[in-house]
Amino acid sequence: MAQADLLLPQWASIDPDRQKFILQQLTRYFLSPLLSVDALVPVSVDYFGQTLNTFDTLIGGQWLRFVPGALQVPLGVDREDSATKALLAQLPDAQLSPKRYVDIPPMLVARQAIPVSEQVIGQVNLLTHVFRGNHFAYVPYKPTVLALLNRHADSLDPDAGSWPPILESGHVRLIQQSAHHYQVRLVHDWTAQSLIKALGGFGQSLPNEDQYEYLQGGGIAQVFPWGNQNLDELPAYLPNRFGLTVKTSDTAPELLLVGPDKRGEGLLQWSPAYRAVEDVPFIQHSYRPVTLITVD
Repeated sequence: MAQADLLLPQWASIDPDRQKFILQQLTRYFLSPLLSVDALVPVSVDYFGQTLNTFDTLIGGQWLRFVPGALQVPLGVDREDSATKALLAQLPDAQLSPKRYVDIPPMLVARQAIPVSEQVIGQVNLLTHVFRGNHFAYVPYKPTVLALLNRHADSLDPDAGSWPPILESGHVRLIQQSAHHYQVRLVHDWTAQSLIKALGGFGQSLPNEDQYEYLQGGGIAQVFPWGNQNLDELPAYLPNRFGLTVKTSDTAPELLLVGPDKRGEGLLQWSPAYRAVEDVPFIQHSYRPVTLITVD
């Protein structure tokens, strides 16, 4: 495969079977062998009349989405643009990253950000107890996981058939992902450096500011993900060109490898270009692992 195949707009012209083959190779060569690939499914994302065909892969208990890269992506805000000026005049003053053009690499990106105190290691079937994910990390905590599942199964009303959204004990937290699976997370008291080191051991990292703005804004020259307009009421989820989950009920800034915080107060905090004036404590962040893909 060539690097150009992994960039927009070339990616969109590739046959779906060829796309799937490419993703199978990428997951094999760019991630740690400790992280088993348990699923690879095609997805279509509709974004204001545009459709992106890509793939989700279940790796280490976490759904990752392939996001094609692009060359000379417009990022930031052009304060000299008349329409942008008119919009910003309606909103409180805020720091916004400057207009620029950046080459963005293709990435495998976690669909959902999670608290920085948590680490996803896999998924467990709540009935069969079959685990999929990082077995090396799971073994020390397997007794705790099974005890949580068995304890609840024994007390479950057979007529109710429902399981709580969260089960936890000690350093183990189980988050229900479906009617049959819990995501297994470990709870850590660690630093940003420890988190980054742990991600690096699996071929992952955090996005930098440019990559974050691309993932949140889709590389489209506009102030907000929904366009250059004010909103009286936010939707529950921000529109996203790549179909990534961004809940407006969660104002925790996503941790960046390099760059300022991206959440603060008011509507402008939902602009990918927003730059928070004050640093947010590490523990109040969430994070979204990425794997950068470069093919020589």
